Amino acid sequence: MKIQHHFALALLALGVALRAEETGCTYPQTDAFRQMVAGWQAQRLVITDYHIHIRGGMTPEKAAVRQERSGIRSAVLENFGREWPLSDNAKLKAFIDSCGAARADGRRLPVGIQVNDRDWFKQIDPALRQRLDYVLADTMIMGVTATGTARRLWLPGLVIPDPAAWMEQYMQHNLQILDEPISILANPTYLPPCLADKYDELWTETRMKQVIAKAVAKGIALEIQAESKFPKPAFLRLAKAMGAKFSFGTNNFNDKPKDLARWQEAIELLHLQPADLWTPPAR
Repeated sequence: MKIQHHFALALLALGVALRAEETGCTYPQTDAFRQMVAGWQAQRLVITDYHIHIRGGMTPEKAAVRQERSGIRSAVLENFGREWPLSDNAKLKAFIDSCGAARADGRRLPVGIQVNDRDWFKQIDPALRQRLDYVLADTMIMGVTATGTARRLWLPGLVIPDPAAWMEQYMQHNLQILDEPISILANPTYLPPCLADKYDELWTETRMKQVIAKAVAKGIALEIQAESKFPKPAFLRLAKAMGAKFSFGTNNFNDKPKDLARWQEAIELLHLQPADLWTPPAR
């Protein structure tokens, strides 16, 4: 009996230690944070973070704990593509299986992928696509480097000598991605650091309307990303006026929570209502 008692205490201590470790992934329960979430709930806004990567110490279990303690729902994903963690169907299946058991508030966490190759939909087994709740894409990889690798627009050192000509190509890149069977366009109107100061010049109203109109026609949500300066208020207002749906994401690099002030600013700016928020189709 003593052995069983000590074993039970050891299991309990282990559980407490694990839960203590998980607290680092949750939002600080400050008065300001509680008031913000309570305000969303009072407006009947069900806020879900659809951009939680399983990397840098984040796990589906931690995402579930974050949901339980914050009142903000969690959805998990990982990158699918030739140079990314989910580089084939076997890895994708293992990822979906591993995320399936994580639950919060009695609900299974939604599971998605972020796609980086433009032929991604030809590479995935249709049966696995059926198991996904959503597919997220951004426009931040375009073209190839001198060594033949995909060009990541966010990396330092990128030089674009003719911004006007590049923007024409970038617009086609945006519209091509919106023609893919995706659910969410992440970080819309992104510009690489070398062009960020030309945002108002390059993202004309005509171009913004093209992106928004296609997103609306395809039923693709436009993401409001924590700690990102894109898209700017003019795009958000135009998107709301044109009937776009919005989603929220943090795009984490680890298991630490991000500042959600950008979400709150957009909610207040657009006076978002429940009907403005995107939700995955029922499966």
